[in-house]
Amino acid sequence: MRRFSTLEQDNSFNTMLQLPGEVEKRGMSNSRDVTRHEMGTVQSFQQTIDSNDFSLLIAFESKRLSYSDLEVDLHNSGINQILSVAAARGHRLCHFSMSDLYLHEGLPFAMASFLALPDSHYGNPLEYHHLLRIIDKCPVLLSEIDLCFFRADDVRHSGTPNLDILHTLEKSGTLMESIAATLSTNDKYELVVRVPDVPQPITCAAGSLDEAREALDRMPGNTKYFVLKDRYGYGCGQGVHRLEFTDPELTETVNTYLARYNHIILQEFCPEVGEGDLVVTFFDGKLLAPMRREAVPGEWKTNYSLGANQYPHTLTSEQERIARTVQRAFPECRFLSVDMLQSGKVLEVNAFPGGKGLLELYGIAVGNIVMDQLEKELLGMPKPLLREQKLL
Repeated sequence: MRRFSTLEQDNSFNTMLQLPGEVEKRGMSNSRDVTRHEMGTVQSFQQTIDSNDFSLLIAFESKRLSYSDLEVDLHNSGINQILSVAAARGHRLCHFSMSDLYLHEGLPFAMASFLALPDSHYGNPLEYHHLLRIIDKCPVLLSEIDLCFFRADDVRHSGTPNLDILHTLEKSGTLMESIAATLSTNDKYELVVRVPDVPQPITCAAGSLDEAREALDRMPGNTKYFVLKDRYGYGCGQGVHRLEFTDPELTETVNTYLARYNHIILQEFCPEVGEGDLVVTFFDGKLLAPMRREAVPGEWKTNYSLGANQYPHTLTSEQERIARTVQRAFPECRFLSVDMLQSGKVLEVNAFPGGKGLLELYGIAVGNIVMDQLEKELLGMPKPLLREQKLL
């Protein structure tokens, strides 16, 4: 089966599943006792997969399988849409986190939750993640995975535990986004490093209180606020805070966030965000669509997950030029968004942008677009939907 990575395929892990003995220990958090019963489950599941050459085993990596009351909800509407489309097309699905990875006899495994739709199900295929259920939890050899979406909300930097194990998926060309691509968008200072000439708010990185004080001295004094972020954040408005320069407890507050995040970003607060910001979404270098977001009353952040309203937008030639410049500066990223103000100041770059806004505003289904392309690369053609279902 042809993989889509530019990396040369590594066949060193294309071996038959072996009966495990004692799992190689990599720390208490991810040690595993793999029983004969568990291995039997893996072998049975693999036989089912092998019986259908047009069905992929697709893995989704994230810290948790659900971020809501649903059994399966990966929080990000773009990833959920991709997951839903993959389920609708009959692919085998599993989920694991970084702590689920381990080595056994030198081979990389994940203790994965396998997901499936009920035998009888109805609804919008773009929202099928609402219906997915866990049908089993058992080890899977990473070399058996055909495609993996690396959400990485439990990965902060290159020293994250078990990242070396995940590299085996990258070597085999299985990751939809490379580890380097994911880390480049997780680091919120990388934008400054790669495109320093693009308009941006004043942005500084700090790993100590002294560095934070120096950064604050660089902030303009024409507003009462500045923004503090987790340097290695993963979007959705998490780890982003607005603080007042005159707060009498500012030192203690910054210290608290330094203790929580270890590395922080201090950024100029731009009052024009009150008029909304723009999200420009790209896939494989193609600009899919822009949209404008406005925060709800009482909130300053414009994330959809925080209730922001979303509107269609037509980019000016300058806005489009800036967005494309930033996208080209991250060539390793296939699916990303550029978040910017209407003045052209760029705020962030995010991997795996949301999909709900583009669907509601333009009828653009990113799950459909992404899966169409990946199926062409892996199977030679898009896979028909089960039971002649129709996607939007």
